[in-house]
Order: sequence, then structure tokens, then C-alpha cells
Amino acid sequence: MKSLSRALEVLTELSRHGHPRTLTDITNAVGLHKSTVHRMLATFVEFGLVRRDEANRYVVGLGALDLARAARGEAGPDSVVHPALAELHERTGEAVSYGQPRGGQLVRTATAGQSAAEPGSPLPMHATALGKAYLAHRPRVEVDRFVVRAPFPRLTARTVTDAYGLLRALARTRTCGYAVEDREYAETGRAVAAPVLDHDGLAVAAVAVRIPSRVTHPAELGGLAAAVTACADRIGAGLLDEAAPVVVLAHAQGA
Repeated sequence: MKSLSRALEVLTELSRHGHPRTLTDITNAVGLHKSTVHRMLATFVEFGLVRRDEANRYVVGLGALDLARAARGEAGPDSVVHPALAELHERTGEAVSYGQPRGGQLVRTATAGQSAAEPGSPLPMHATALGKAYLAHRPRVEVDRFVVRAPFPRLTARTVTDAYGLLRALARTRTCGYAVEDREYAETGRAVAAPVLDHDGLAVAAVAVRIPSRVTHPAELGGLAAAVTACADRIGAGLLDEAAPVVVLAHAQGA
């Protein structure tokens, strides 16, 4: 119980400030050993309660804001995500998936369309459009920690298994703004995905739509990419709009 109370003390201290804080700042404030605080923050990051920016600073994540909404009896992110996914499915006629980080993995948490896979399944980030869209827009230190796991499992003949190949795919994703999956995860699976970004331009989730077999022309793929990017942007804007009043309340209570 002592370790839990210390972890909550770290999270509470972080919530008192509206700006990113360094590990040293947080450690000095709570009076714990730096390695202990670092482990706690790493766990919070895995579960979305805290996010780490490109400068390796920490701030309260959207997962913590979800808990705050629940405590206040407010609508959560589902009120933003599900309507956007349904609209994308209606617009394209194809299966749509939404992936979020959960416990160090990317997990499919919402879908639209009868042929979409069931929510709850973990997704290999090196072999899926959702995974590449998410990973390409995470801090470089996080990407580096992921690619050192190479070689990655080969799921089909087209799976990229080496670190260099994945880094090239992530670079293309950052340039285009979307990721493409072409039979890398499943023999017949093709998809295009876009990241859901926070106000720092870091991915907090990703949206994917299945590419139908009839789509072979680049112009058609571009249309799907534009649709999924618009959906991801809509979700990102909605999540930030919902988070704003909760952040203001947290700051007022911590003052």
C-alpha cells in the first residue's frame, strides 16, 4: 500500500501544474529517489495517465482526464470517438478501427462496420497501419526503445521485420501524414491509418479504414487517406475540447 500511495502522490503532484515537468522537478517535489519516480512515471505513461513529450518531460495524460470525467459523471471519449468512426464507415463503406495504447501495447478499442475485428485485441505495431501511424508520431526516444526489439515477428511474407525497414516506413508515414498496411499483418489485409494527435503533435491513438480489394489506383488510396485523416483530426479536436474544462478544474483544485 505504501508504494501505491507514493505513486498517487507523484500523479497528484504532476496534476498541480499545467505545464510539462522534468523528472528532476517531480523528484524534488515529492522527495523520492529519482529511479523510483522514473519507474512510476513509466507505468503511468504505459496506461495513458501521463504522457511524455519530445523533451522527455511529463504532463498529465488523457487517461487521467477520462478518470476525472467519470468522477464528475460526464461523457467520456466514447462520445467523441464512436460518432466519428460511424461517420467514416458510412462515408467509405469499409470497416473502421480505433487503436489506443494500453499497458505498453496498442489495442483495438473501438470499431465500426460488421467486418471489423472485435475490440480488445492487441495490434503488432510493426505490421499494422494503426501501429505505424501511432508509432511514427511518438517521441523519438520511445521509437528507439521499440525498434531495438528487432527482428520483429514475421506474420506474412510482406512483414517488415528489421529495424531499418520499420524506420523507413515510419519516416514515410510522418511525411505523408498517414500509414499504409499492405498484407503485412494478414495475407489479405490492407488498411490506411492516421494518428490522433494531442496539442503537442504527439499521437494518443490512431484510426484505420480497410482498403477494399478494388482499390488499386493511387488516387483512390488518396481519397481513403484523406477521409481517415479527417476522422482522426475530428477525434483529436474533440478530445482536446473535452479535456479543456477538466484541466481547468484540476488546476483550480490544486491551487
